[in-house]
Amino acid sequence: MEVKEIMKRPIKIDKSKKLSDAIKIMEKKGVLRLPVVDDGKLLGVLTASNIIEKIGDPRSLDLDVSAFHISSSVTKNPYTVTPDDNVKKALQFFRSDYISILPVVNGEELVGMITRSHMFPILESKGTVSEAMTKKFSTLHQGERVIHVRKQYLEEGMRYFTVKAGNSYIGVISVKDLLFGLYKFRKSISAKHHPETLIKEFKVEEILSKGTEMIDPNMPLESLRKQMTKKTLFAYPVSNSYNDVAGFIGHHEMLLHSTIRS
Repeated sequence: MEVKEIMKRPIKIDKSKKLSDAIKIMEKKGVLRLPVVDDGKLLGVLTASNIIEKIGDPRSLDLDVSAFHISSSVTKNPYTVTPDDNVKKALQFFRSDYISILPVVNGEELVGMITRSHMFPILESKGTVSEAMTKKFSTLHQGERVIHVRKQYLEEGMRYFTVKAGNSYIGVISVKDLLFGLYKFRKSISAKHHPETLIKEFKVEEILSKGTEMIDPNMPLESLRKQMTKKTLFAYPVSNSYNDVAGFIGHHEMLLHSTIRS
């Protein structure tokens, strides 16, 4: 099977736009990455990480969030595929922890895009959730600061966060929560509001996703793959015998334990 059989029309943005424009598109379209074009040609990729790094920097709190331009945050020279490439090549790229979008190019022209989720309908998965989940996650407590989450995300590569009130699980924080939470916070403040104090008071409970269902570690991966094909969640917390979080499983972990259907 070739990439052109599964690729989608690119949800793209021009390099001349602002980060605030990109965030609005991401929120509307339910994506966290955008190909960036210059005169129709692929310039790079804008990711949630790019934006979180830029708008969450405490040194920039005296700037209005609308002052940031895409050209200052784009990741240039991204990995790409062509329409005629085999989808197995795309799967190998996606198994990297740092690649979650592949622009599809014809020469320098952007003609499409595929994401990890676009791969799910053509995969088959074997094993159970407990065999594929990652135990690399951070446990946060009510009252902790969002800037602490940002630091773990950017500097330690942490992607999954669970939040507790005392010893009780109350929700999770995803990359999506962190991105849109920081953006809404930045929009609500200005230099005259003492932002350096406000950022220290910006707590995790203000951005967490409450009531996110925990899934059974014995659930077959094939069942979860079908569920993920239909739902928009990027990751699920996995329960243990004490009804606490034992790990997480997301698109990345699923692709590591899936193969292209023959």
